[in-house]
Amino acid sequence: MALGAESQTERAVKRIAPWVASLLVHMFVVILGFFVTWTVVMIQREEEPTRIVADFYAMRYEPVSQMEAPQTQTPPLTAEDRLPDESPAEVVDRLEVDIDPMSLIHQASGESALWRFAPQRTRITAEFVGLSSTNARRITYVIDASGSMIRALPIVIDELARSLDGLVPPQRFSVIFFQRNEALIVPPPGRLIPATEDEKLRVLAWIDENVIPAGRSNPLEAIAAAMRLKPDVIFLLSENITGSGEFEIDQADLLAMLEQLNPVDPQTGRRPTQINCVQFLDPDPLGTLQKIAEAHGGEKGYKFLDRAELGLKSP
Repeated sequence: MALGAESQTERAVKRIAPWVASLLVHMFVVILGFFVTWTVVMIQREEEPTRIVADFYAMRYEPVSQMEAPQTQTPPLTAEDRLPDESPAEVVDRLEVDIDPMSLIHQASGESALWRFAPQRTRITAEFVGLSSTNARRITYVIDASGSMIRALPIVIDELARSLDGLVPPQRFSVIFFQRNEALIVPPPGRLIPATEDEKLRVLAWIDENVIPAGRSNPLEAIAAAMRLKPDVIFLLSENITGSGEFEIDQADLLAMLEQLNPVDPQTGRRPTQINCVQFLDPDPLGTLQKIAEAHGGEKGYKFLDRAELGLKSP
């Protein structure tokens, strides 16, 4: 055999050695995996988990492990502790009492710091000089500012302030006065004002500075401006809605204009806007406001406030 040459046995060993080593490694891994699995299984068998069952139908609940508790004597119920004997009918009547859940929330909140998180009542009514409208979120006041209102307008403004005080967000409102042939709109014109405290005060301050009763009046432009705002309700107050002299309008023309601006919906049988009317100071021989209220305001949409009721002397 030449120097450095491998024998046939050596070559065979070199070929087999890697396979033998790989086989040993795999056997070791298999044995190790089996040992680990067996160990985990044995541990689980030795420590069975405690099963806790909650019986929601049991009259009493017993803990899983019994604990010794001192026995205490429960004092007998006194007469004050017992409920009065009630018949089944009385129990039903008591349970059917109409309780406002909102009032319970407010009572529970009390004066604590949580009161501001309790849902607040949402008032969606509007009232003005004894007339009211439910579910009204968009309100417009149309008020006579002619010369005949000089003495009485402060009373009307007081009633307006009281009405505004009853409005809350998300209600919105506008105030329009009519004088001569003009509509005197409390700014901003063309849109409703959010019923916040700051806006209410601003509106009343503007009226105090800018509205001075004078001359005669024609309400057509003010009513048209009010209808363009698409309110839920209009409170219309006037001493003489049809006016006189150069500003006099025909009752039929006024009723026709309102019929065009506020028609009956053929599907619902209702008008888009409710118009509540207040005849102020003196009766109207034509009964125009009463006719408007009957057609657009409903059964309780009209009110007459005379001078005697307001404590005013006749002119």
